[in-house]
Order: sequence, then C-alpha cells, then structure tokens
Amino acid sequence: MLALAGAVGLAVIVVVAVSLLGGSSGSSSAKHTAGGTTAATTTTTAAHHKATKTTTKSVSHVAAANVTITVLNGTETAGLAHQISANLQQRGYSQAAALAGRPTGANQVTVVQYSAGHQPEAEAVASSLGVSQVQPLESTVSSLAGPAKVVVIVGHDKATSGP
Repeated sequence: MLALAGAVGLAVIVVVAVSLLGGSSGSSSAKHTAGGTTAATTTTTAAHHKATKTTTKSVSHVAAANVTITVLNGTETAGLAHQISANLQQRGYSQAAALAGRPTGANQVTVVQYSAGHQPEAEAVASSLGVSQVQPLESTVSSLAGPAKVVVIVGHDKATSGP
C-alpha cells in the first residue's frame, strides 16, 4: 500500500514538473480503486511550436445595423445623399439616413468621417462604398451630422459615377 502511495506521489510530481516547463503538453487521468486509493496515469508528449509573427489590423466587430450614419450631399446633384443612404441600407446599415445640409468646400471626392472611437466603423462604411478617404469628424460637419458616429459626405465622384 505504501508503494502505491509513493507511485501516486511521484506521478503528481511529474505532472507538476511538466506543467511548469510549459514546452510539453501533458495529460493525466486519475482512477479510483475499490480500496479508496487513487492511481494516476500520466502521458507526456513533447510538442514543438514554431513561432510566427502575425500582424493584424484591429477591427471593431460592430454590426452594420448598429452604426449610426448620416449621409450629406456635398454636391449640387439633387437626391444624391438619399441614393447613397439607400445603398448603405441595402448593405445592412439600417441606421443610415440622408440629412439636409451641405458641407462647405468643393467636395470633389466622397469622404467618410467619424467621431472619436468610431474609426473602424467608418472604415467599414468606406469600404462598402468604395471610398478611400476616411478622417476624423470636422467640427463644421459635426453640426450638420446630428447624433451620427459616422458621416458620409458625398462628393462629385459619386455624382458622375453613380452610387
């Protein structure tokens, strides 16, 4: 009986040592015998891991339906903000709304702007529209955008090429 207790103790020491080394993976199982004694079996397998460096871009996983978007028409083309808003809604951005108000500037290209902390959502919106310019929300645009976290300012590029 004393020999069995010594073997169990040795098995526990081996399991702890393998766990502390970290370079191996181990598994152990315990079995209860009729006499109330526990016998342990330990299997150790050496594992070699190749270290690789992976670079990933941090992306927010906010559902498109949860992103509040204001679409502003930066051109003289009537209804353009409504067209882009409808396009976004078809892509799952159900909170995309065209609002009245025209941002200042020439607005040659469409720009997606975002409030603090919402750059990943803005990048996703820009990608769905084929827009390359994403930037922080300007104060002059913020006053036109309402509560939206992402603002699309539709430029002349969308007026000539369509949504």
